[in-house]
Amino acid sequence: MRSKPLGRTRRSFLGALGGAAAFGLVDPPGHARAAGDTTLEEARSRYNHVRIAQRGSVRTMYFVGDDGTQYVESRLDLSRPQSLDLDYARTMMAGFLLQPRPQRALMLGLGGGQLSNYLHDRFPALEIDTIEIDPEVVRLAQRYFNVPRDDPRYRNHVGDGRLFVESAEPGRTWDLIILDAFRGVFVPYHLKTAEFYEACLRRLSPTGVVVANLHNATRMYPHDRQTLAAVFPQRYSFVSETGNQTTFVATAAAERVGPYALRAAARELRGSFDFDLLGLAARYYMRTDWETEAAVLRDDFKPDDLEAATKRHNKTCIKGCRYAN
Repeated sequence: MRSKPLGRTRRSFLGALGGAAAFGLVDPPGHARAAGDTTLEEARSRYNHVRIAQRGSVRTMYFVGDDGTQYVESRLDLSRPQSLDLDYARTMMAGFLLQPRPQRALMLGLGGGQLSNYLHDRFPALEIDTIEIDPEVVRLAQRYFNVPRDDPRYRNHVGDGRLFVESAEPGRTWDLIILDAFRGVFVPYHLKTAEFYEACLRRLSPTGVVVANLHNATRMYPHDRQTLAAVFPQRYSFVSETGNQTTFVATAAAERVGPYALRAAARELRGSFDFDLLGLAARYYMRTDWETEAAVLRDDFKPDDLEAATKRHNKTCIKGCRYAN
């Protein structure tokens, strides 16, 4: 059955997301400080309250809610700086099982640079663009998480991800587009709609993949899945090690890739990764784990109003928020 667009009334009740929706890890008020970590720096911007903390060799970027709850945005183990410390980040490498040799990557949401640093270190031929709306996050990532300041193949842009994708120069495409742009604990509404995914599809190279980080226990998950399914011809799901997050990989290919091909790609690539890529391929699943009657998310604005809409949607939203006013 074809899903109907999500109406204004239906959108309203889908407001607040649990903290785990964004990053899979939540520290309640005061938890990290009580656990004996050290605050390296705190910063506030028009978008975020960011705390950088360290305990032993582990350095963490937190986004802090109004009630003091700390949402783990990025984590770096300084004793293993070229590894992925969070399980959702390892799961997002599933994109390589469908596109094993990307030359150009775009990442929406820099955070602490965990994913982009990893790709930069392990794939010397890969050109990376990141787009992060909060300049304070970029500054802190460069100061505390080894994100380079001036590297011709690792370009950090400050701005809104939707505007960046839609305003890219004609003919500009990427082989790997990673969607991980959380504002606090939510993804801005204009980065979740069919119109946005269509813009991403237009920016994919013929063999490119889109990789999205989804939390599979939230009320928005069925709508996310239905919306992605409405746009992308081929779709693949990989569950995280802890099971609470799904990495969604989409392509524009005419034909579907089977599980044996995914495992073959994992065997070919395993020397490029420092974790069990075959184990990741085994976490590919084909079951339907969402309500298929959920409505597709559509822009709540006209194309000419995109810039104003991004400003509205990018307002801080931690609890009690609505995706559309």
